Amino acid sequence: MTPLRAAQISWVRLFVLLLVVSGGAFVATRGASAAQPGGSLLRMDMRSTVGVLLDEIPAGPLREATARRVLARDASFWLERAANQVRLTSYRLVFRGGFYFPDTTKGPLPLPPKTIWNIHLDGKPRRHSLGGHDVVLVDYSFRTHLLSDPASPGNVEPRLAQIGGTWDEPFELPVDPELLLQRTGFACMDEAEFPPNSVFEENTWYFYDQTCDVETPATSMCHVTTFPSESCLQALRAHVGLVSTAMRFTRVPYSASLAGRVRVGRTTNPDGADLVVVTEDMARESRILYRYFTPDSCEIDEGVVGAPGWRRLLTFSANVRNDGAAAIDIGDVTDPANPWVQARVFEFSACHHHYHFSHYANFSYAGAPGLKRAFCLEDTNRFHNDETTPLTADHQSCAFQGVSAGWGDEYQFGLPGQWVDITGVDTTAPHDLVFDVNPDRFLCEGTPVLDAGGNPIFDPTEFTDAAGNVVSRIRCAFPTNWDANNVGRVSVSSPGGSFVTEACRRGQIGPLRDCGFTAQPPLQACPLGQTVTLRNPTGAPPRVVRVCEVSEKLGVGVACTFREAVANSIVGGGTTLSFPCPAVRDAAVTGTGGYSVYHAPVAPLPPEADEPN
Repeated sequence: MTPLRAAQISWVRLFVLLLVVSGGAFVATRGASAAQPGGSLLRMDMRSTVGVLLDEIPAGPLREATARRVLARDASFWLERAANQVRLTSYRLVFRGGFYFPDTTKGPLPLPPKTIWNIHLDGKPRRHSLGGHDVVLVDYSFRTHLLSDPASPGNVEPRLAQIGGTWDEPFELPVDPELLLQRTGFACMDEAEFPPNSVFEENTWYFYDQTCDVETPATSMCHVTTFPSESCLQALRAHVGLVSTAMRFTRVPYSASLAGRVRVGRTTNPDGADLVVVTEDMARESRILYRYFTPDSCEIDEGVVGAPGWRRLLTFSANVRNDGAAAIDIGDVTDPANPWVQARVFEFSACHHHYHFSHYANFSYAGAPGLKRAFCLEDTNRFHNDETTPLTADHQSCAFQGVSAGWGDEYQFGLPGQWVDITGVDTTAPHDLVFDVNPDRFLCEGTPVLDAGGNPIFDPTEFTDAAGNVVSRIRCAFPTNWDANNVGRVSVSSPGGSFVTEACRRGQIGPLRDCGFTAQPPLQACPLGQTVTLRNPTGAPPRVVRVCEVSEKLGVGVACTFREAVANSIVGGGTTLSFPCPAVRDAAVTGTGGYSVYHAPVAPLPPEADEPN
């Protein structure tokens, strides 16, 4: 599920009517089968600059030492950072048509799977002042290819209809793709059609939109959770450093040899749809976090957490791709004549202000259940890169839903309800995280059974909606073993804390990062509201000190993020950090105060031999 701005919904409906293209009947395994007769190839090229921002580290010996460590990082570090910057282009490229509305000749030009990206570093890292920001940066070149049917390039961009045609898609990117939420808040986050608090520190790439502007609730096109006082471009210039570039698309002659090298995907059901859990995303994109819920929160109302107060949650990405040859086609869920609407499969949530589909998936961890209500089944990622998967996407709005063949529907970790409540679960030993898509067979992964008029038949089920009405299910001829790939299972463990106390995975540094922290016991009590002062011993190396709330009921510090911290600063030897004593929100006695302390090295990078970290 990915958002679409309200102004783009009319574009989607019109675009679908104009550019509906069949999903095709066969998808070859990457590099393993002969090329399909005919096809198209688009070369994608981008030159950019990526870096590590040093601004948050105090000027002087500490910053100089950090800069030397960053400059010493090997090529793999910079290649990964470049890939993370490239990933920020995905929202605009997938939902590209909406950015050119009302021009209906534009459509998706999505990034292909990362397995066929090619990134080359152009020179060595160097220290540079970019727009007044102190950055260690490196130039790079990105190249990949989009493989599709012959008509798709011209259908989504007229200038690509012929061999030799080119198109430049403009991008404004942060020079440092990390810590975007900590540095710029929600200025670059497009939350349209999402519930509040969908963005968190680890999923910002999924929401990045350079066109987000200063808004009010009455004029909102991007923002839901908060309304920043800066546009995205203003925030990037002020707090990070801005890189202006473009993704160039070039229509090159179709080559069976090249197509064989960039072809990705295979069809598992040649006669219908086939939903497949993307297990590798479950493993890579899972985090543990603490959140506090009031009794009147949507999460309590919908039963996705066990109780009000502090809860420990395992959030993970639940991504599904359609490896079949046909689409899951639901259509307009606001149309009373739509048989899916008449079947009461979708219910409108007064809390989240969108439709819920309660039978999309189930998930669990160590016996703790979760419940996934899919509120937008959409084409959000073109998982297949082949001659039978068009670039056009038929389902790109919460109003017009489905999953096209070769495309997929993504539910990113961090979204409200996209978790298992593991409060009280011992996570020190590994347990299986299980995600089961379409457990109640409400989506037809086979051939729909039609009546004499050619319309799908829906049968009553044992399920009812919130008003007690019977929910009906589409009648479907499922193939043998249709659900063999509907369950994803990965092993997850954690010694305690949250993702803030886990190791840094992407080379994040400085006081704003949310990784690499260690709890400093014990939990501390203090008079509510009074000033507390912490001192770093004389002679101790500088450390990042973070002060968080505590949970009396859970008996832990809540391992908070930078945005949630009571106090957060680099504290040198012999210096202090002061803050007002925070309330213990779940204390049995009102007015109780307390806090927890976490610390981390300023730069968790390989230290130089003569420098303590």
